[in-house]
Amino acid sequence: MKIAFISTHNAVRSIMAEAVARKLSRSALLSMEIYSAGVEPVDKIPEEVINLLKEKGYPVENLYSKDIGSIPYRDINIIITLSPEARDRCPYLENHIRREHWTIEEAKNLRREELLKVLENVERQVKEFLKIT
Repeated sequence: MKIAFISTHNAVRSIMAEAVARKLSRSALLSMEIYSAGVEPVDKIPEEVINLLKEKGYPVENLYSKDIGSIPYRDINIIITLSPEARDRCPYLENHIRREHWTIEEAKNLRREELLKVLENVERQVKEFLKIT
């Protein structure tokens, strides 16, 4: 099973979703390939995001901002969009078994409190998606 989390910049929401899903799927012994990408990727993930993920025990190795063309988009089974831009601009392909859109507010700034709210929302959504309590 291949899952991709797609957002606008692949800097906060989708990066968090990739890290959370990787850890939780491994813990649940689920065999999944987890990816993230952006429709307008940035050059670098904000250090505040990486630091928060590390602090919460999420893997940050190999996390970097990338575009849809940098992941095996055609082979993805489940596409989860995390921004209106991603929802509207991600191509629909026949081989995508499932497509979902999660409403997760973007952090208006990179303050810890806002990033923590985004991460908590991502954790809740991923747990619900993976049916993990």
